[in-house]
Amino acid sequence: MDRCAKVLLIGAEDEENLAIRSLSAFLIGRGHQARVVGFSRPGQAAAVLTEIRRRRPDVLAASVAFQCKADAFFDLLRAVRADGFRGHIVVGGHFPTFEYRRILQTQAAIDSVLRYEGEHGIVQLAQAVASGASLQAVPNLVYRANGDLAENPCVHAFMDLDGLPFPRRAKRPLRRLGERFATLVSSRGCWHSSCLYCCIGAFHHEKAGRFALRSASSVAEEIAILHRQKGVTLLQFHDDNFVLATPELTCGRIRDIRRELQTRGVDMARLAFLIKARPDVVDDAVAAALADLGSVGVFLGVENATPSGLRALCRGVDLSGIERALACLTRHGLAVTYNLLVFHPHATMDEIRANVAFVRKRPELAFDFGRAEIVAGSPLERLVVSEGTRCGQWPMWDYRLLDPVVQRAFDINRSTFRGEYSHYSALMHELIALCYHAAAVRRLHAGRSAEAIAAAVAELIAAANLFMADRIEEMLALAEGHAGEVSIQAFDQALQGRCRQHLRQADALRQEMLRLQAAEHVFDWFGIRSMVQEWPLAGLFGVRRGRALA
Repeated sequence: MDRCAKVLLIGAEDEENLAIRSLSAFLIGRGHQARVVGFSRPGQAAAVLTEIRRRRPDVLAASVAFQCKADAFFDLLRAVRADGFRGHIVVGGHFPTFEYRRILQTQAAIDSVLRYEGEHGIVQLAQAVASGASLQAVPNLVYRANGDLAENPCVHAFMDLDGLPFPRRAKRPLRRLGERFATLVSSRGCWHSSCLYCCIGAFHHEKAGRFALRSASSVAEEIAILHRQKGVTLLQFHDDNFVLATPELTCGRIRDIRRELQTRGVDMARLAFLIKARPDVVDDAVAAALADLGSVGVFLGVENATPSGLRALCRGVDLSGIERALACLTRHGLAVTYNLLVFHPHATMDEIRANVAFVRKRPELAFDFGRAEIVAGSPLERLVVSEGTRCGQWPMWDYRLLDPVVQRAFDINRSTFRGEYSHYSALMHELIALCYHAAAVRRLHAGRSAEAIAAAVAELIAAANLFMADRIEEMLALAEGHAGEVSIQAFDQALQGRCRQHLRQADALRQEMLRLQAAEHVFDWFGIRSMVQEWPLAGLFGVRRGRALA
């Protein structure tokens, strides 16, 4: 009989890492020991080393899902070896799947790379290491052998997602936006799989289909367990297929999930959902179905608000589809946030200005802007290599934009909006979170105070967005005018000053919502929901009362 292996799985855990938590459950279900340890930043390295000394695993499996964190993981694994660990170190995830050869050639601390979906090989690897057997029979594994790399055959098929155990969750649920919170994945792959900047299509390219879905029954069962056993009320779907290729398919799946939840006796009024969606499928029926399910927030895949930009990014959607999706979602009361990839290899100044105009038309919607970044295996990576614009160093490649004026604008953006000490990123992330927070409060703690706070949040977001639109325009003018360092520094000082001001305002609104939620949770325990907003008690909790609701 094969010896039970001890496996320690490492990955970023700003929230529960469902990839390694799913593998943990998969290993345990097949008779092995498995634990998860978080590594989101270099400062956590000492805690990881302590856990390795305590657990003495046979296999250390690191999920390097984010290419931007690759160097931090490489440093950690070198420190693990220096600390005396002699077990097997394997890495997996999107980045190692495509960069396995470079990783094994340059990172002596790493013994192997497990490519594609981890379930295809993790159990066999654990068994082989624990028993001292050959690695030749481990699917999807690449490892060193006889001075070269041995590449085992890969299994190119989606797992039976309903046959997999639910992820092994932390004992205590996370708290996000003032509620007990959990993330879910209801599919793998992506039905579109063609965007310029994405590696998901390449990751699943050899499979018979582009994506695989869990059944509505499986999704509802996991939600019901999280709600009943852990009191989770706010759930975020982290996959790309919650909205499917047609409105009919999407509405049918949403109705099926809702029906399965009701069959399990789940009180739908006690749940709120956050999802991601492509805009081309969202019509009035889809927006209504999402609202009926309890969705409160949608991260809408706008990415660029110009025909040329959408074509360059291979989005497969037109501007009219984006406008329709925004109108339908907002009409049904869903909070919408989005991102604009205004910098891409073929971006123009006119295109960027058109994106700014798009922001001005709907300032109440939280957004962010940036550049399409290179990830291993993506069409963007192949494009910049073929055009000779890739620069920088592996694993964090950079690239030059073809238009020199746009490149100057990006350089200013990088030193100001995205500077090392800039408050811009923190502000825009906070505004996106604030938008979802207010939407969750309106659903789960409806009342006059919730409505008044939501209105204040929308007002702050609009003010910040209009200010940012002005600053982006100013950044473009600085690039066109070949502005010097003094002008750019003055621009940056004004930007950072307003960002700090808006951050203070955002924090005050966030704290007010948290006080309201804390009071509501206490009142709810006594069976008198929302009374704190209807009585003259709001002032006692530092919460605005607002107008009486119709």
